Formats: sequence, structure tokens, C-alpha cells
Amino acid sequence: MVIKKIPLRVIKREFLQFFSIMLLVAIATMTYTLFAASMQDIDYNYEMFKNKYNQEDGNFITAKEVDIKLLQEKFKINVEQRLFTDVQHDHFTLRVFSVPKEINKPYIEKGRMPSKDEILIDPAFYKKHNLKIGSVLTIGRENFKVSGIAYLPDYIYIIKNDQDLLPDPEHFGFALMNEDEMRRLFNIFPVHYYCFKGKVENIDKFKEFLNSNWGLLKFVQRDQNPRIMYTEIKVKNAKNITLPLSLFIILVSSFILFIVMRRVINTMHAEIGTIYSMGYTQKDVLKVFMRFPLYIWLFGSIFGVVLGVIEASPFAQFYRSYFTLPKIKSILPWQHVFVAMLLPAIFIFLSGYLAIKNFFKLTIVQMLRGVDEIKFGKLPSIKFFDRFEFGTRIMLKYGWRHIGRELILAVGIIFSTILMMYGMTAKDSIITAIERTYEKNFKYNYLYSLNSSSAHPEIKLKATSEPYNILSFDIEGTKLSITVYGIKSNSDMIKLYDEKGKEISVSSELIITKPLASKLGIGEGDKIKLKNKFTGKEYTLKVKKVANLPVGNNGYMELESFNKLFGYSSGGYIGIFSKEKLEIPQSLIFESYTKSELVNTIKASAGDLSKTIGVMALIAAILALLIVYVLSTLTLNENKKNIGILKMLGHSERSIFKMILGFNYISFFIGFVAGIPLSKITMDGLMSTVTKDIDFAMSLDLSVQSVLSTFVILLLVFLISRFLARQKIARVMPVEILKGQLD
Repeated sequence: MVIKKIPLRVIKREFLQFFSIMLLVAIATMTYTLFAASMQDIDYNYEMFKNKYNQEDGNFITAKEVDIKLLQEKFKINVEQRLFTDVQHDHFTLRVFSVPKEINKPYIEKGRMPSKDEILIDPAFYKKHNLKIGSVLTIGRENFKVSGIAYLPDYIYIIKNDQDLLPDPEHFGFALMNEDEMRRLFNIFPVHYYCFKGKVENIDKFKEFLNSNWGLLKFVQRDQNPRIMYTEIKVKNAKNITLPLSLFIILVSSFILFIVMRRVINTMHAEIGTIYSMGYTQKDVLKVFMRFPLYIWLFGSIFGVVLGVIEASPFAQFYRSYFTLPKIKSILPWQHVFVAMLLPAIFIFLSGYLAIKNFFKLTIVQMLRGVDEIKFGKLPSIKFFDRFEFGTRIMLKYGWRHIGRELILAVGIIFSTILMMYGMTAKDSIITAIERTYEKNFKYNYLYSLNSSSAHPEIKLKATSEPYNILSFDIEGTKLSITVYGIKSNSDMIKLYDEKGKEISVSSELIITKPLASKLGIGEGDKIKLKNKFTGKEYTLKVKKVANLPVGNNGYMELESFNKLFGYSSGGYIGIFSKEKLEIPQSLIFESYTKSELVNTIKASAGDLSKTIGVMALIAAILALLIVYVLSTLTLNENKKNIGILKMLGHSERSIFKMILGFNYISFFIGFVAGIPLSKITMDGLMSTVTKDIDFAMSLDLSVQSVLSTFVILLLVFLISRFLARQKIARVMPVEILKGQLD
């Protein structure tokens, strides 16, 4: 049939318009394929790594060496000691472990197990420092050769401290060394570190037993370990967002296709009516016009799926390196490729069918006259619009006539705003955390944690240092924990402020951070039930104040009141804040770090986030550009005759553009303004969902600068799309319109 050529001819004539829709479909299928395939790959390899290399069920640190045999017999679990120590270099810290034998066994991707004077290095640190097999690193004044690259199942998210946000391989990494070499190299191990595998029936009794016999300093179960759980949470979130994101783009594409199909049918009404009258059946015409969605689906989906499959492997590799996960086996999840192809087909064919279905209800005469003339013979008459001057009145009526398109444009801008704000919010929150927490609130430069709580007469505290005590509690009715600090009432190291910026005095009552209060839904005067993580003893404390600290599940109270309440001796402490570096015997130190280390880590995190923001901003900008351009050109194509008449009447191209598409500005501003609070709500909900079961909290703050930056980017994209669409008005010649009328 000759009419089979109609779709390709129309697509060729309006190539940019149909190409934009194909691009939207391609972005949707690529997004789904990319995320689904790469996440499946990561998930599969993670499960294999976790099971095959015996990931721990928990770990603990004690002040004294435990009786492993006694523990294993009493609690029916497998326990393994792992030696560890932090080796400080000028620009980085290397956490050196003994090689695990049964629990958390290393996966060696490259090289071999270390022998004498050799070490294994984690892949992120290895890559960041340009190391090679055979490179030499100095540890404890001795040189060690790098024998290979190793992954650990309990260090897949390599952060130095539990509170760190992102890994920083430039400043921190881990190394594995044989146990006998570690004992030879480091004579003193002030604390003892153990991993366990197996289910403990009564975890409170287990912790109490450890504490009473060997002095428990730290206890972390697998589901509370940020070095394990952050990976699982981020992979789960990425998988959860894949389908809604793809569906949104597919729905927008389908809606636009529906409008395009309607326009194509309306502009070809005479041809279709003629073909119909010549004896072609409804089925023949349907077959021809369903080729539009077929071509869009085929080109868009195949291009998107191919691009997604090609990019999935490097994307999964990027994710793996971000989490330090090994690739044990390559997989290609064909089921996701099938879904990626099928999803757009359902919506696109449906929208195409709906667009043409109503046309067949018309008589041949109506077909020959055209639906536009039947349905939209004149602009809608709303008296309210008549009070405005001519140009504005026509603009409002055109907007009202195509209110569905204006809505989809506004929704597209809302979506782009949310996507762009997501990155901006994360960046702002980190910057706020640096400014507020580590500059305004925390005044110390060094933090030392000791391996026991006592008066420590062997340590001479300086005027520039302060003692503190600390305890961790489970919060009743939740899976959350709180770390309560006992600090001096007139502390110069920790400054707490309320929402109005007024300093909060530290007393015997509990002060909690703002993110924790938000997460628990409590405020000043409310009571909170706590259970000591080590002893299981329960307490009910009243919240005196909520401190405006942007990060942390923390609480603060006066040191002596803390000691009295939780059963420590008067004058006892387990840590020191200091503005100067202190000379403390190594045998007493559990861990230590400087504020500059934390700030550098967070700034590095902000740097990585900036790259993510760039990618998200680019996706948001492309989506906005495509949606605005397609909808604008659609409206202009439909109104060629009106544009020609307005030109003949002497209206300038600028005023014609304002009349036909001026309403788009209103939709753009409505979309952007609505997108700001929706971004905040979406981000708060996302953060609340993500952190509801982990010991981390953060306030999300959006600065005026970020709002303005987002607005400028989107406005620029909007104006570019307008500029492209405006070229169409310049190409409309009144003479051709007159010829068309004569014909």
C-alpha cells in the first residue's frame, strides 16, 4: 500500500519533533536498563562475596583479651580475633589488620597472599595512590612490598570513623599483614578486636557478659555497621528509584506522543478521509497510523537499551569501586532488558491507539472537514480574559485551550527542579555540616578516646584540653541508637545553640541534636527511654533542649551528672578534647583523630557530590529542554494558519510568539515555584526513610544560592528551547498560507 509511506514521510518532515520524543523514550529505557542491570550485577556479586567469604554477624572491642573458647562454648558462635592498628603518615592513615582466616576472609583480585615483609592493600587506596604490585610502603619504620589488592566483606564501605559520610581513599585505606609480623612490629595493642559469626539468642546477655569480664568498649552488630549497611541501603535505594524514574519519563513521552498523534491526524484529516472514501478499511488506516508509535518505540527503545547495556558494566564498576565491592562473576540480566523494551511499548502503543480511536467515530464528511474545525472552531470564550489587552487576552485563551499541555510542561519543570535540587540539597547539607558542626559547635582540634574510663592520674590535662565521657544507648521502640556525651558544663570545646542562635547551658538534663529529635518526633520536655548497649540497664530521661546541630544521633549532659547517673566514678573520663596535640601513652589510646581529618573527609565528600550534581543537572536540563521544545513546536505547528494571518495583520514575530506561547512562562514559573517545597518534602521523606533504621541523622538545608542556581539553569534551558521553537515562526510565510486557502 502506498499509504504505508505516510508515517516515514511525516516523521522526516517533522524530524526534530519526533526525534525529541524518541530521545525521551531512549532516556527512559536507558535509565531503566542502566540502573536495573548494574544493580542486579552488584547485588549478585555482593551476595556471592558476602556468603563465600563469610561476612561477620558483628564485631566488638574490649579492653582486655577475651577467652575465645569460653565465648564459643557459652554462646555457640564462631569468634575470631583480628589485630589492628592505625598507622599515621603525613597525608594519610593506613588501618593495618592481621589477615583473617575464617570470618571476613579477603578476596584477592590481583596478586597473592602476603608473605614476609609484604602487605595487601584495598583497591581504592591502591588506585588513588598509584601503587603497583611490588610498590613499597613504610609501616612502623619498616618497608613492606605490596603483594596484591584485597577486598574485605566487613569493609566494603571504607570509612575511617563510623560518623564519616563518604570514603576518602586519598586520606584513608586499609592493609592486611600476617599476624606474626604484626605482633613483631607492634608490641602494644591497647584494645582487642573480635569478629563473630552466628546468631546470639540473647544479645543483651552476650554484651553484659563481655562487659563484665573483659571491659566492653564497642559492640557493633552487622545491621548497625555503616561499613556494611551503607552499601546495602544505597543499592536498595538505587533499585527503588529506577522504576518510578523510568515510568515518569515514559509517561511524559507517551502523553506528548498522544498530542503529536492527535495533531498528525488532525492535519491529515482530508487525506485520511479521502483514503477512507476510496475503500480502505478502518483496519488498513489503523495499521498505517500505528506505525508512528511503532517507529518511535523501536528506535527509542533499541537505542536506549543498547546504550543502557553498554553503560551498565562501567556504571556497575564505578559503583563497585565506590563501595569497594569485587566483581566475582559477570552477569547480564536479560529479564531487565525485556522489561526495558516492554514498558515503553505498553504506554506508547496505548497513547497512539487512543489518539486515533476517536477519529474513526467521525463520518467521512467530518473527516474531510477536520476535527480541529469541529471541536476547536474558535478560542474558548471566558469573559474574565476580556478585560486584558488583545495580545494578553489571546495568550491566556491559547493557554487555557491547551491546559493539558501546560500542565505537562509544569510537571516536567517540577520534576527537573526536584532532580536538580536533590544534588543541591545534599551539597548544601554537607557544607552546612562543616560550617556549623566543625567550626561553630566543635572547637577542639584533637580528639582522643581511651581504652578505659577512670580519673587517669597518669595523664596531665592542659588548660587547652577537656575530659569527656561517653555511652551508647538503644532507644526504646525504635532501631535507633543515641550516643550521649558527658562534657564540662562550661565547655570551651563543645558549644551548643538553639534554633535562635542562643547558647544552651549544659546541665544534668539531656540535650539532643535536631536531626535526632526530628527522626524521633520529639521536642523539649518530652521523655525518652534508653537502654545501655553494654549493660542493658534502662533509663528514662527528659529532653531539656534540642540543639541546632545538623548532624548526629547525639545527646549531651554535664560530666559529673553523667558519671553519677550511669555509675562511673567521680572525675572519671574516657576521652579528651584538646586544642593542642597531647603526649598520651600509646597503651592508653583506643583511637584518636584530628578535626582537620574530619573536615578534609567531608570536603572530599562534597567534591564527589559536585560531580553527581553535574550529572543530575545535565539529565534534568535535557528533560526540560525536550519537553518544552516538543510542546512548543506542537503548538506552533497547529497554529501555522493563525500565525500567517497575524503576520498579514501586521503583528511582529515577537508579539505573535507571546500570543501563541506566552502562557508557557506562567507554567514554567508555577512549575519551578511548586518544585521548591516539593523538593524539600521529597528529600526529607527520602532521608527519613533511608536513615530510619541506622545511627545517622542529618538536617537537609537548602540555601538561597542553590535555589537561584537551579532557577538560572532551568531558565537558561527554557529560553534555549524557546529560541529553537521561535525559528519556526520566522519560517511561516503568509503567502503560503494564502496559497493553501486557495487550494
